[in-house]
Amino acid sequence: MRITVKLGGSILEDPGIRMRLLAQVARIAAEGHEILLVHGGGKSLNRRLSQMQMNSQFIDGLRVTDAETLGVAVMVLSGEVNKTIVAEMGQFGVKALGICGADVGAVRCVPVAGLPGYPEGIGFVGKPVEVNSGFFDLLLGKGLVPVVSSIALGPDSQLYNINADQMASACAAGTRCTSLIYLTDVPGIRNENGSVLDEIGESEILSMRSKGVLSGGMLPKTSSCLEALKAGVGSVSILPGSSPDILMKFARGTLQEGTRIHGNY
Repeated sequence: MRITVKLGGSILEDPGIRMRLLAQVARIAAEGHEILLVHGGGKSLNRRLSQMQMNSQFIDGLRVTDAETLGVAVMVLSGEVNKTIVAEMGQFGVKALGICGADVGAVRCVPVAGLPGYPEGIGFVGKPVEVNSGFFDLLLGKGLVPVVSSIALGPDSQLYNINADQMASACAAGTRCTSLIYLTDVPGIRNENGSVLDEIGESEILSMRSKGVLSGGMLPKTSSCLEALKAGVGSVSILPGSSPDILMKFARGTLQEGTRIHGNY
């Protein structure tokens, strides 16, 4: 299988959870699966911005990114967080390559400003629209694990901050992955009663969004799930990253946790 795995939320902040997940990535890769690892780092970025006495603002789950915030985002996401993951992957014998979307035009984007459905005043935020599949094929064919931070290159050669869920969706679709896995700090998608749903389809997602049951970071995440499915990714799941052996269960077909996303039904 070719799998995109997205690491996000507080699981990136917890060294124990993060190392257990990276160990599973290493085991899956050693079994012959091709893994593309995409990461966020919002909490690390929030912390760094706070240290620099800069505010963190969000609209509809997207970070407002002015020029100063963008500079810090590139430093933290493509530097600190990305290279930490690469170094830790090396402890498990994995040959990982840390990149952002600007490297060899790996992921290109368009500014979301003015696009339908996106808020005004969001700043240097982009939506990924093109993936250099040949580059990723080359890396994966050599047994490397690309570790992709959520910074992409715009048509104006400007760097843009990308929502990491959207980045993972684009990478999964653009590299023809069979599966996309979002590893999060929540057990899955909850309904209005608070129960975790085993499965959910597009119509139910749209209904829950309209009722306000889904909000904040779940808005771009569920949209990204649906976009991946429509682009041909075979399966999309939101899984609890802290659950023991969660990736191994997925690879072995014994998974009984998290939420699997369906398409138009």
